[in-house]
Amino acid sequence: MGGIYGDEFERNFNGLTSPANIKATAKKFVEFEKVNGSLYSFGMFAKALLPRPADWADEYGSTKGYDDWGKHAGSIPKELRERLTGVTFANYRSENPLPVLLKVGTNVDASYDVHIKNFVHEGIEYIGILMLCPNPSLKSTATSEHREKALA
Repeated sequence: MGGIYGDEFERNFNGLTSPANIKATAKKFVEFEKVNGSLYSFGMFAKALLPRPADWADEYGSTKGYDDWGKHAGSIPKELRERLTGVTFANYRSENPLPVLLKVGTNVDASYDVHIKNFVHEGIEYIGILMLCPNPSLKSTATSEHREKALA
């Protein structure tokens, strides 16, 4: 999943959650939540925010990630989905939302992991999210346990 959601997806998502655009994106979220509130499942807002398959292109130009997003988002362990949702939604709902910087990568093992931390860059506070996806080069029939690491 890491390689599928880099490049255009990261660039477009980070553009929409940049210091210049976070308030407009947060406003879109509030409108989205009013319409989809009780029907929401993890990952829905990403597709609403980036509705064009081209926005999801990987380094080779493939837009496969757009079609597979629901399946991939659903395979992230529930605890990590809830943590990502809690942090991002609280931010979008806040009066002064912080810009978000997302990086998606490949984990060293066959598990998902997420690191979320606030940091300051050029005098601006951000929420940083590093989403690590299972390493596809590890072919194992055993399910790896995921470890949630919080860097606060």
